[in-house]
Amino acid sequence: MKRWHLVFDVNKCIGCYTCMLSCKDEHVGNEWLPYTDRQQKRGQKWIVMSRRERGTHPRVDLAYRPALCNHCENAPCAKNAPGCVVRRADGIVLLDPRKALGNEKLVDACPFGAISWNEEIGAAQKCTFCAHLIDDGWKEPRCVQSCPLRALRALCMEDIEFEKLAEEKGLVSIVPKAAGPRVWYKNLHRYEKNMISGEIAYREDKDTDVCAENVEVFLKKDGAVVGSVVTSTFGEFRFDPVEPGSGAYEIAAELPGKGTISLLVEVGADSVDTGVLYPA
Repeated sequence: MKRWHLVFDVNKCIGCYTCMLSCKDEHVGNEWLPYTDRQQKRGQKWIVMSRRERGTHPRVDLAYRPALCNHCENAPCAKNAPGCVVRRADGIVLLDPRKALGNEKLVDACPFGAISWNEEIGAAQKCTFCAHLIDDGWKEPRCVQSCPLRALRALCMEDIEFEKLAEEKGLVSIVPKAAGPRVWYKNLHRYEKNMISGEIAYREDKDTDVCAENVEVFLKKDGAVVGSVVTSTFGEFRFDPVEPGSGAYEIAAELPGKGTISLLVEVGADSVDTGVLYPA
């Protein structure tokens, strides 16, 4: 049986919020019964977009991550609110709109915060994967259809086929695998992990600094090399991802005829930028 999955690529998202706006456009003022009642115009979102900034000027990285119902195979909401949740054979999970009316406790049935309360009609609601459109022949929900850079993809695949794809592409979820999520992320490290960045230059003379391009820079942990990168045209380097709170590292590089670089850095909750490094 083929089932639906949603894949989001952090590298492609520019934070235009079109996915969230198209969701509002599709559901605000529209009753798509028996799938769902109309969405609240303001305050309520079925797609919640978060952003994270890493690094310091001039080496800053900005990443976005949407969060929505994961349409879990082993949906905790179905266990916490028996009879209120419909799990379809194609993987889409819906709330019964009749049983969601006046049932504010249903909001707490999802431990991942994917169910919200519509104050206008007094009902618990969540993402429906635009099941009314899927059943009408659409190949993707509105959020995917409207994404200008195709950061979102909707895939309907056999389980074993998707598992192979997820392994090849390094897809991960933000909820426990035991729940059987169907929303996946690519390049999520830009949102969840830290980075170590910097720049290498050397002094041609007392008045001239030169960017050191094509220099191999090593990242060492407890004396062992754990990564290496080559500097850009501007002498910049970046190690990404680096685990938050992972402690002390050494940045090491050698510039033939110019000297060597060795710098100790400490990675805590935030990313680290070394600034401009000069060989000694």
